[in-house]
Amino acid sequence: MNTCKATLRVLFSHRAYLLIYLVFVGIMMLSISWSMLSGTSDSAAAAFEPAKMRVAVIDRDSDRGGIASSMRTYLSDSSELVNVDDASETLQQAVASNWVDLIVIIPDGFADDFIDAAATGENPPSVDTVTSYTSGAGSMARMNVIGFLSLTRTALIGSHTTVDSAALAAMAGIDIGDTAGDSSEDGMGGFGEFSNQDMLDMLPAGQIEKPSVGDLFEASKAAAASASDMDANHKVAVIDTASADAESASDMAASRFGNTMKTALYPLFLAMTVCGSMILGIFTTGEVRRRLTASPQRMSSMGLQRLLTLSGFALVVCVGYLVLAVGLMVAAGLDPLTLSAEGVLMTFCATCVYALMTVACGFMLSEFGFSEAAANGFANIFGLLIMFTSGVALPVDMMPGVMVTIAKFLPGWWYCTAIDNALGFGTAAESGVSVAGWAGSLGLVALFGVMFICIGLAAGRFRRSRPTLAAPATTQLAEREISLSTDTAVPSRRRT
Repeated sequence: MNTCKATLRVLFSHRAYLLIYLVFVGIMMLSISWSMLSGTSDSAAAAFEPAKMRVAVIDRDSDRGGIASSMRTYLSDSSELVNVDDASETLQQAVASNWVDLIVIIPDGFADDFIDAAATGENPPSVDTVTSYTSGAGSMARMNVIGFLSLTRTALIGSHTTVDSAALAAMAGIDIGDTAGDSSEDGMGGFGEFSNQDMLDMLPAGQIEKPSVGDLFEASKAAAASASDMDANHKVAVIDTASADAESASDMAASRFGNTMKTALYPLFLAMTVCGSMILGIFTTGEVRRRLTASPQRMSSMGLQRLLTLSGFALVVCVGYLVLAVGLMVAAGLDPLTLSAEGVLMTFCATCVYALMTVACGFMLSEFGFSEAAANGFANIFGLLIMFTSGVALPVDMMPGVMVTIAKFLPGWWYCTAIDNALGFGTAAESGVSVAGWAGSLGLVALFGVMFICIGLAAGRFRRSRPTLAAPATTQLAEREISLSTDTAVPSRRRT
C-alpha cells in the first residue's frame, strides 16, 4: 500500500505532463471528433439551397435595352447584389478585399453592338467581368451572366426571324395557298411524309429583321422572367426513405463513437509513456534504489505494485474517455442507445488493453534509463508515427501501400482494427462485426505490451549487471572522493 501511495504521489507531482499530454492533447483530439459529430448530425433541408454569390453590376450603357436592370433581376434569385461605385480605385479595392465575388461591367454601346450582332448573325459582344481571386463562387456567377445573355439573344432572334413562304413551298413541291386549309390525317397539312428531323434539315435559311432597342428591352425582360419560372427551373428536392434513415442512424452512431474512441490513441500514449518512464525511473536509480534494496520487501514485488498502480490509473483514464465519447454523441444529437452493448464493451476493452500497452512502453523506457528529455522525444516521435499510420489522422483508403505496410508493424493499426471489428465499420465495413477479428487484433496489441515488458526486463538486467551503466559517472566520482577524504581524515600514529 505504501508503494502505491508513493507511486501516486510521484505521478501527481508531474501534473504538468498530465495537463499537457492527457488534458490539452485530449481536448484537441476530442475537438476533432466533435467537428465530425456535429458536421454529420445536422438534418438535411427539404430543398437544396445554394449559397448566394455577391455580384456587382456596373452599367456604363445607361440601361439601354433594359440589359442592366434585367440582368440584376435575373441574378437576384441566385446572387446577392452589391452596390459598388464605378471608380477605378473602388473596383480594385472591392476585388482585393473580397467584398464581391464577381464584378460585371456593361460597356458603353453594348446594346447597339448586341442588336447589330443579332441582325448579322455574328458572335454577340461580351461584358467585362472581374472575378475575386479568393472565391470559386465568382466563376459560377459568371456562368449565370453568360446564361442571361444567351437567353436574351435567343429571345431577340426568335421574335425577328422570318422564312420566305415561297421558298418553304418550293421545298415541299406544293403550293402553300392550296394546302393552307387542308387537314390531312396526320395533321401536318401535306408535310406528313417528312419526319421532324428532315423538316429541320430541309428548311430554308431564315432572314432576320434588324430589331430595335424596344425589341431588345422585351427580350431582356423575357430572359429575366425565366429565372423565376418554376416550370422551367425546378427546385432540387431531397427525399428521405424511412428504412434507409433507420439503418444509417445506427451505422452513423457506431462509426462516430468508434472514431471518437480511436482519438484516445495519441494522448494515452504520450501521457502514460512519459509519466511511466519518469515515475518508474525514479524508483530504480540513485539513493532511492539503495534504500529500496535495503528494505525488507522484495524489489520485484514493489516493482509489480508500481506497475499495477500505473495500470489502474490508465484504466481510470479509459473510463473517463468513454464517458466523454458518449457525452459528445448526446451533445451532437446522436442516440447512444442505438449502439449495441457488445460493441461498446469490446471497444472499451480494446482501449483498456491499448492503455496497458502504453504503460508497458513506459516501463521499457525506464529500464533503459531514458532521461526526461529522451522519454519526451521518443514518446512524441513514436506517438506521431502511430497516429498517422493508424487511420486516425488519414483515411485508410488514402494511405499509400508502403504506409499501410509500416502501420501493420505498429500497435496503433491493430487498436483501430479491433474497434472496427467491434462495431462493424471502417476496415470491417464489408464483413461487419467480427468477434474473431476483434480478438485477433486485440491479441496483437497485447503482444506489443508483452514485448515491451520483455525488452525492458532484459535491458534492466543488463544495466544492473554493469554498475557503470546503472549509475552516472559523477556519482561514482563523488563516492571515490568521499572514501578518499575519509581515509585521510584518520590521523596516523607516530612512533615514540
